[in-house]
Amino acid sequence: MSEELEESIEWFSKWYHIPSVLALFVFALWTRARTWSNFVVDGTVMFSGNDAWYHLRQVEYTVRHWPQTMPFEVWTNFPNGTSVSQFGTVYDQVVATVALIVGLGSPDQATVRMVLLFAPAVIGAGIIPVAYYLGKRVGKNRFSGVTAALIVALSSGVLLRRSLVGFADHQVAEAFTQALAALAIVVALQVADTEKPIWELIVDQDVDGLRRPVGYAALAGVALALYMWTWPPGVVMVGVFGLYVTIQAIIDHLRSTSPEPVLLVSGVIFAVTAVLMLLPFDSFGIEPVKFSLLQVGLAAAGVAWSGFLAGLSRVLDERGESVWVYLVAVVGTLVAGALAVMVLAPGTFDIITNQLVRVFGGLIGEQPNAAAATIGEITPLENPGDTLYSWYGFVHIIAVIGVVLALARQTVTSSKRSELLFVSLWLAVVFSMTLTQARFGYYLTVPVAVMAAYAIGAGFTYLSTAAKRASTDVRPYQVMAVFTVLIVVMAPMVMASSNGMSQDALTQSNETYNSGPGGVAQWDSSLEWMSENTPTVGNFGGAGNDLDYWGEHAKTDDYEYEEGSYGVLSWWDYGHWITSEAERIPVANPFQQKATEAARFLLAQDERQADQVIGELSDGENRDTRYIMVDWQMATGASKFSAPPAFVDGVSAADFVRTARVGNAGFYLYSQEYYNTMVNRLYRYHGSARSPQPVVTNTVNTDETDFIEMYDTLDAARQAAQRSGGQVGGIGPNPAERVPALEHYRLVQVSDATVNPYRASHSQLLRLFQYGLSPSQLGFDNRSIELLPEPNPHYTKVFERVQGARIEGEGPAGENVTASVTMRMPNANTTFTYTQRAEIGDDGRFTMTVPYASTGADNWGPEDGYTNTSVRATGPYEFRTGLETETTNGTQQLIMHNGTTHVTEGQIIGENSSASTVELGRTVITERDINESDGNGTNSTDTNGTGDNTSEDTTGDNATSELQAPYTVGIERSPYARIAG
Repeated sequence: MSEELEESIEWFSKWYHIPSVLALFVFALWTRARTWSNFVVDGTVMFSGNDAWYHLRQVEYTVRHWPQTMPFEVWTNFPNGTSVSQFGTVYDQVVATVALIVGLGSPDQATVRMVLLFAPAVIGAGIIPVAYYLGKRVGKNRFSGVTAALIVALSSGVLLRRSLVGFADHQVAEAFTQALAALAIVVALQVADTEKPIWELIVDQDVDGLRRPVGYAALAGVALALYMWTWPPGVVMVGVFGLYVTIQAIIDHLRSTSPEPVLLVSGVIFAVTAVLMLLPFDSFGIEPVKFSLLQVGLAAAGVAWSGFLAGLSRVLDERGESVWVYLVAVVGTLVAGALAVMVLAPGTFDIITNQLVRVFGGLIGEQPNAAAATIGEITPLENPGDTLYSWYGFVHIIAVIGVVLALARQTVTSSKRSELLFVSLWLAVVFSMTLTQARFGYYLTVPVAVMAAYAIGAGFTYLSTAAKRASTDVRPYQVMAVFTVLIVVMAPMVMASSNGMSQDALTQSNETYNSGPGGVAQWDSSLEWMSENTPTVGNFGGAGNDLDYWGEHAKTDDYEYEEGSYGVLSWWDYGHWITSEAERIPVANPFQQKATEAARFLLAQDERQADQVIGELSDGENRDTRYIMVDWQMATGASKFSAPPAFVDGVSAADFVRTARVGNAGFYLYSQEYYNTMVNRLYRYHGSARSPQPVVTNTVNTDETDFIEMYDTLDAARQAAQRSGGQVGGIGPNPAERVPALEHYRLVQVSDATVNPYRASHSQLLRLFQYGLSPSQLGFDNRSIELLPEPNPHYTKVFERVQGARIEGEGPAGENVTASVTMRMPNANTTFTYTQRAEIGDDGRFTMTVPYASTGADNWGPEDGYTNTSVRATGPYEFRTGLETETTNGTQQLIMHNGTTHVTEGQIIGENSSASTVELGRTVITERDINESDGNGTNSTDTNGTGDNTSEDTTGDNATSELQAPYTVGIERSPYARIAG
């Protein structure tokens, strides 16, 4: 071998870990941050998901009040406010501090957002050196450290997704600080094994003998507290360490080895942790998601437990008792303690058992409840084998081999390696957590990498030893061994991460995680509109108050809002967007506060039920829920509509939506209860009445009938449905029965963003069209397809709850009268018609309450305490009765009674209590000789233009007949694949 090659190998052997770890750090950072520009939308930095937006609020607050985070939040969970618990922790403080440094003490909003944008990527890349040191410490060589770092850098799955740029949640910080705590504990345990500190050193005040073990134990306590400062439920790591201490003490005693060194170090770790957890302490309850007695108490209990285990071992050893007595005594003490807690503090016992189910429930097949199951990240891990392979290739199998080797070493060899049991136990617990809730996969990567690196390092050592026996010049064989191991282990991992499986976030773009902010960009125009065109919180109705968006508020159970404050109701997913972007107070939020109330409102079957929910959310006079925000996903069975039923007792998604298969195609079919829901009546009908259409959905006998068939009249459709066993309507926006109008909810804005009209009404149908299937192939007749698309498919729609205006009118007794007003949406450049029906009494009078103004909108705005509605009427309210046929002197006349009136904005919002009036006059529509009629003295013309000319509805009360025309034209002149696109 040449001298140059010898020197190169020597240098490589000594320093390869430094460029290797640095290169892996850079690679990990690039992988996570390379799509950052996708999150800058029209010059504004945006974030993906939900929780990132609340971290933005916390970071911006901390920048203004550094170093304090928000003690109490009044800008969510209306009308109570909330303590944000696991938000506003050290993660937000660190990001705020970096923003202050970057912004030279006064960062602007763009700087703060940019720092938060990159925070998950930087923290995620920061796990690489932590993994290196963990692998090195456990494997006892640098090669194991580099291997662990390499595995983390190449792995896909939850950790990668949670550390991508834009996903600015605290979860990546959890993974980093947990790994850091594990590293500190490993180091402390290794020092304990080396130094072997015992009680006599404390008695003798031997500082030199205690300096290293106590010092490293204290650092481990700091790291463990740092993890819980980042995420209070991280108290699970205290439990993991306590479990380890118990098992290790039993093993040591059974092997006639004193457990005191480990127990002394563990006592210091627990003690430092308990003291540091007093700093953020804010609750005397036992609450996992808050800085409470749970974190302090469990760490303090660890101190006492470590002392008990050490004392018990020494006493039994001095008495010469059998080693098995120790095992029985420890287990008996644990059982007795659990029984005592169960009897004396049943509430605490329930909390502990619930948390154990959250950790170990996956091992026994425990499933989340219906409400929890609506949160995808806390559902159990599906297809664990396939999923783990897509994340790690075969590395997780090698990690299992590493655990087996570690436990065998503990059992067989005489050299003690306490940290091996700890890391093995850490891996086992985190794996159980991941099985139970898939989101905890972001914890799993590091322990898998470390134990796999331990096994690989052991194999590397074996190969090096074998090579040394075969040759005195071992270095080339070592280098070959390194590359052989890397190829054998890493090749399957790279293949797994690029195989196109759904978990692959390394090489494929994903709307939610990698390609941009996702849905919030579609909501943005509505959120911005709300911030500028609704009254400031505290000034609704001209109350004259102003709730400080960045104000500091003392903790309380129920905040007392000032007069003129109001809430915005939407599904809980969107609460943080409303807080951070619209600067308004959501009722429900991603903490799942008020989720049940939101669900009850959205599913309410009539306006009275919806108003009852709103009343429960009132905080006194003029402190009320005033606005509703809905999007197409909330109103669509194939999307988020299925979530609210899980939060309401006595109902399920099956009550509203059912699935049907026609041939190879699957469809969602809606019940009448679905069409009656507030979310459908708001999003799809804009509060207007809706009459059934003569369309029949057949799910049986489809060989003889089309799946969807269109008829000329509603009577004909009902008769056909009765014959075929199908149903009238039930697909798209078409109910089986009439849906009445809403009186107190009006559309005030629609988003600039739209969604495909088929996707908004029936997403499966859209997918089938995208596959190139024609209506006839799907079982549709030529006309029925025209009734399926959503007429106004805007992504998000904003509604206001108003007092409404009273209309008093006169007309022919006993007739039905329909009021209608055409409303224009300027940013959409389209119109819709609001209609409402009333019956004229025997005295010739009728009344109705309507939510839309036909004039005067310019007279009221945010400065007056009201809404600058962008949805404006194009003319007055028009009233008409059904058509009647009269024959006089051989001449047939088609007549109706009609009239018009205006409703002012002041009447709608309650500033003008007077009623609008209208008197219906007689109007002749057509006049012709009876000999030209159909011979039966009546006119068979469809009296309302919709085919709905049965006795049930002959008034033309149909909110959408005009709306479908633009889409009908488009359908007739476009191939279906193009329509679907």
